[in-house]
Amino acid sequence: MRLETELQKEFNMQSSALKEIKIKLPSDTANSVSKKEIVGLLAEKAFGKAEYYRSKCKEMEEKNGTDFESFKKKTESSEENFSRWDDLLVWEGYELAYKEWKKKYEELRDCME
Repeated sequence: MRLETELQKEFNMQSSALKEIKIKLPSDTANSVSKKEIVGLLAEKAFGKAEYYRSKCKEMEEKNGTDFESFKKKTESSEENFSRWDDLLVWEGYELAYKEWKKKYEELRDCME
């Protein structure tokens, strides 16, 4: 299991392109903060965004009484209902945003290890 986790981490780091950036900070701030702390702050931001969109997905699950995939299949196979299609589009946006921010969080977290 541990080897599998290590291999997955290595694959994730190789598959996501890393780019070094430079930022300008006031001298006293630059002297008191490390690169790891900056990456940590970015990871916290990404985590917060992921959690926000996850909560919106949960709200949609509660509203519609089902998970996203089931709702999508039902909406696409039933007669046209504009309200359901509106919900589907909004929910799909939440799902995509959640997945993207979760991925960003995981990539940033991996940079810290």
